[in-house]
Amino acid sequence: MSSFFFYNKNIMTRSTIITAYFVLVGFLYGCGTSEEAKGPVIQPKKEATWVRTEKVKTTKEEVFSGKKKKLAKIPINISLEKKISLEKMNTTEVTDKASCLDQLNSLDRRRTVVQKAGGMWSAFERNVDTKPYSFNGMQLDSNTNKMIFGLRHLCQTAEGVPLNSVAIEFKKLIKDHGSKETKKILISRGEHLQDIDKFLNYAEVAHKLNNRKIGFNLISPLFGRTEILIELYEEISKRIINEKSIDVFLSDSVTLLKVMTDFIHLDQVMSMALNEDAQVPYRHIDQDM
Repeated sequence: MSSFFFYNKNIMTRSTIITAYFVLVGFLYGCGTSEEAKGPVIQPKKEATWVRTEKVKTTKEEVFSGKKKKLAKIPINISLEKKISLEKMNTTEVTDKASCLDQLNSLDRRRTVVQKAGGMWSAFERNVDTKPYSFNGMQLDSNTNKMIFGLRHLCQTAEGVPLNSVAIEFKKLIKDHGSKETKKILISRGEHLQDIDKFLNYAEVAHKLNNRKIGFNLISPLFGRTEILIELYEEISKRIINEKSIDVFLSDSVTLLKVMTDFIHLDQVMSMALNEDAQVPYRHIDQDM
């Protein structure tokens, strides 16, 4: 009787193990099939080429060799760089907020037409040989947007940067309770000390910006510079790319990108406008102060 029980027990044990094995195999196979069916997660084209400096697609040979083919460096068109850096467009002089916004809206419409057609990113994507360099097109679109944004900011804030809700709220807290007590109040509300310092510092900066003035005579020349760059931006985006024109297209594009980047970062008034907006600290919309 005991041997029969032992024999049955062994059969049950082996049966349990075999059953568990097939359940596990089936589970793993099911998982593998599911992952295969889903396939790899593919980023949208624009996101995939935003900061790349190498070919978007890697060949099988490159994978097995452990090497990636580097893109050839695109030369700057020196003569074009000098021309668009020094040339000045004859634009209507900006004298007040209305005339400033009027010229801005004209440039903005031109920018919008190019970008609705796909922008410079799309221009690079149209040809298989320029496609690996399309991150330059994306940056050209971005820099063009920054120029327009900077000009809009200047038109609207020539007489001082209006206080936003963040600056008003934190300045009031400081006024009512003082800096040290305000910190304690915010910490008790669950705010991180690092975030608190950012908001309190911004409250001080915002009130200084509220009192800063900039003459339209300093803003006006920026429109001439921007119009030259947008004009070339429009022209290059429409070019037909083939074997004969590809080198010039690439060279002119990176030259325009270089001049735009220098303008945004090195021109004191334009860089000031962009930096002022960048100082506004991020605040989550659900954050309850």
